[in-house]
Amino acid sequence: MATISSNDSNLDAIFEQKRLLRSKVRKQLKAMNPTERSQQDAAIQNNVLESLWFKSSERLCAYISCSALREVDTSKILSDILCNLEKEGGGLVRKKLYVPRVEDKNSYMRMLNISTTEDLIANSMSILEPSPVDCDGNQREDVMDSNSPVDLILLPGNSVIALCQLYYVYDPSTRKKATVGH
Repeated sequence: MATISSNDSNLDAIFEQKRLLRSKVRKQLKAMNPTERSQQDAAIQNNVLESLWFKSSERLCAYISCSALREVDTSKILSDILCNLEKEGGGLVRKKLYVPRVEDKNSYMRMLNISTTEDLIANSMSILEPSPVDCDGNQREDVMDSNSPVDLILLPGNSVIALCQLYYVYDPSTRKKATVGH
């Protein structure tokens, strides 16, 4: 029993450190010069767009950045995904993009497929997300209902430390995730 109690206090201490670090980073982001922030966002987006792992991906999940939350701007990345056709075999293929939609007050989220930025609408917090149905009234494809795996997931992160990352892979056949590294 002492071990459980000790683990609980260790976890509490870690969560408190994380809370303090996130608060510090939020203040730093808020104080950042807008020009510098824009330059850093552009550099991050260019690094992603030029990477082999992005270029070779076919099915992606990505967030729609929200400037009020001071997230890294993803507009250039999303535009590239939605506007560019890739050569595959004898034809042209567009990357498939899934973006988050918050479904309820408990922040239950689904990743729904979009094919254009016109598929996005502002929610009650002015964050862009896909409507549950497309312009023809059809339900949007949910990434969890797909039989094909996602190649790349782009997530916002505040105060992410490389040593603390866990990497997950989703197996659509079992509909479960598995840790593949740390």
